[in-house]
Amino acid sequence: MNRLIYVLLISAITILGFSMYKQNDLGSISFEFAGYSFATNLVVLTAAILCGLFIVALFAKTYKAIKNIVIYFSSKRQKRLREKARTSISQGLIEYAEGRFKQSEKVLLQHIKYSNNRLLVYLTAARAAQQLGAHDRRDEYLRLAHTETPNADLAISLTKAELQLAHNQNEQALATLTQLNELSENHTYVLTLLANTYKHLQDWDHLKEILPQLKKHVNLSAESFLSFEISVCNGQLTNLTKTITLHKTGSMPLIDFWKSTASHLKALPVVIEHYARQLIAIDAAGEAENVLRLYLNKNWGESTIVLYSELDVLIENKQLEMVEAWLEDHQNNPHLLLALGKICISQSLWGKARNYLEVSIAINPMPENYLKLARLLEENMEDPTAAQEYYRQGLHLLAGDCNVPTFERTEQDVEPEQPQLKIVRT
Repeated sequence: MNRLIYVLLISAITILGFSMYKQNDLGSISFEFAGYSFATNLVVLTAAILCGLFIVALFAKTYKAIKNIVIYFSSKRQKRLREKARTSISQGLIEYAEGRFKQSEKVLLQHIKYSNNRLLVYLTAARAAQQLGAHDRRDEYLRLAHTETPNADLAISLTKAELQLAHNQNEQALATLTQLNELSENHTYVLTLLANTYKHLQDWDHLKEILPQLKKHVNLSAESFLSFEISVCNGQLTNLTKTITLHKTGSMPLIDFWKSTASHLKALPVVIEHYARQLIAIDAAGEAENVLRLYLNKNWGESTIVLYSELDVLIENKQLEMVEAWLEDHQNNPHLLLALGKICISQSLWGKARNYLEVSIAINPMPENYLKLARLLEENMEDPTAAQEYYRQGLHLLAGDCNVPTFERTEQDVEPEQPQLKIVRT
């Protein structure tokens, strides 16, 4: 199209000039400006204009050609630098994966100016700085990542929280995650990190508040969710015990809390045993005995009977009969026998107590059953010789010497009120 215009224009000027030349009338044109004058004919003026246009066009073409050359070489350079940036990211990630964090940080940042993925570079550099203990540089990289990619705030803040948790900056991580939870409500990973942070900080009240969200929005297994519930329940029991100890308010707040506890938690040994220990800690061992005995009557557990055997409380004959009934299925359980021995001592049933304790020692010698039996013989049965022997055997057991011959009772020592138990040595 431009060429057609030029051809038509030149043709028109040629025809006009030829006509004027034939008629001997080339026209006359004069200019005056600032005291200067210029006179020529139309043909010369037209030729001058055409020459000017040609020069301008030549300059334009030359400029465009130079510009294209510059752009070409510049694009080649930019392409080469972007390729170097991609290589730097790959090499930096490899260095990080292989544990060379200082080298990784250096390589990642070499050509970041030309990188198309600065967010990845800054986040990985922040992780590398974290591994090097350079927390100021870590925070600066995270700030630059946010400046570079404002719409990736969630990913950047999650990375920040993870790094804070890895460095045990739990309070700072909690602040970060709390803000994230407000901005991205019910976000699965945010809730998971927040729950674990509350658990680490032993902030049981706040952890309990987000349990419904965890159950609804986080794909936790039944075991994982139950673990959170157990931690909350036991943690709140511990905090309540500390408050009771501090203010001396008695056991009722603890008992009331237990009454409001979910039934599926009350059925778990780890929870009921923790509750019993808290009762013992506030001098409510009688209530602890009642709770453990009722639990064991329906749900036998080795760790629970071990805890029960550690109690020294006075119970009535009816409760003693309940405990003795367990012998039908567990007559070779040393901890049950130890517990029965203690109960019989509390009720002044010396002979039964001695028999239970001796059977317990025969099945599984333990420092406690040795000590209880020795004290029983020394303080209540006036048998210092046998008491000294059990003291000796208990000391050898504590010292790690298990090859000490056991003390044998004579027939005169056997009392008629002893229960008929078969002693099984293991």
